[in-house]
Amino acid sequence: MSRLPQAGDVIQLFGIGCEGCGHFRGQFAVLSVEDREDVFLVLDPKEIQCEGAVDPDAFSRLIVMWNRDLECWQTDCSGHPVVVNIAGHFRGPHRQAA
Repeated sequence: MSRLPQAGDVIQLFGIGCEGCGHFRGQFAVLSVEDREDVFLVLDPKEIQCEGAVDPDAFSRLIVMWNRDLECWQTDCSGHPVVVNIAGHFRGPHRQAA
């Protein structure tokens, strides 16, 4: 089972953009973790590689949130949702049968 990253960890992300934004991957330092009603991370970029029209400056401080309905991590890129994969880490809470 994977674990939720903790503040101070350095994690690797891979993001798939939309509407021509392209893709990105890189290392990010975890600044804070919120694990209550919603799960989200505040990240600081350390090293980013972009493919396509992604502007690396758009990641000055990245907020990544777990989407419970889609069961994936997401962030925002110029108003467009971006699906994010966190290498080797938390894949969200498992749904319980009613």
